[in-house]
Amino acid sequence: MRLTTPNVETVLDGYRLGSDQGYIAFCSVTLVEGVDEQGTLRRILVDTGHTGRRQVLDAGLRERGLTRDGIDVVVCTHAHWDHIENLDIFAQAEVVLHPDERRYVRRPHRNDFACPEWIDTVLTRYGDRIRLVEEGTRLLPGVEIVAAPGHSAGTIAVAVATGDGIAVIAGDSIQNAMVARERRNALVFWNNEMASRTIDKLLAIGDVIYPGHDLPFRVHPGGRTEYLHEFELTLTGVTAGQPGLELTDPGFQPTVMPGIETQRLPG
Repeated sequence: MRLTTPNVETVLDGYRLGSDQGYIAFCSVTLVEGVDEQGTLRRILVDTGHTGRRQVLDAGLRERGLTRDGIDVVVCTHAHWDHIENLDIFAQAEVVLHPDERRYVRRPHRNDFACPEWIDTVLTRYGDRIRLVEEGTRLLPGVEIVAAPGHSAGTIAVAVATGDGIAVIAGDSIQNAMVARERRNALVFWNNEMASRTIDKLLAIGDVIYPGHDLPFRVHPGGRTEYLHEFELTLTGVTAGQPGLELTDPGFQPTVMPGIETQRLPG
């Protein structure tokens, strides 16, 4: 069946998981399918996740009849390790990134643990296959880039005009439903005020939000959120009631990177 409007599908759910031993950092990986001006079906993957999810990412693609080489474009919402590490497996894809993010990666802040210096090496190998995009850049009919800075210098989102309304694939500009309700970013590395404005902007655009570390959801009047599907996750290596295991809900505890007031883009 020929697509008449672009389609959005979650390949891997994102999860709001943490631990006292560090970040688990399972981000969402989202597939956009649409038809270009020549009538050719094109497939866009938004974010790739980290290498700890590589096997399940391959499995998620296979379930949809796809391979790594079947992805035409990879959109990097931002260049943090947990969203970009699997970039190397998409050898045929064009890589889409905001110019401010590309500049920042060349000289990240010393306190920015989400953007280690080796990420510049990963991106450099793609050379002229990197496409730098701004607000309003159209990837396909009905699929556009939205500038969404604050979490990082050049965070971007993708707005998709589907048959069910506008879907916004937000990356970590909106990490989870709690961020949407609180209107504050959970973890800011660039500019806190800018990050808050971005949340308002994306919620005004989107009928459905595909967040960076949560299930896709709708926002209803009054701020109530409704997930599109149910939470599903199996933890291995631990058992319920295991001595020393504690399950807690930390609530909403936003964090701003120390030294954020010194953030600058390299010349």
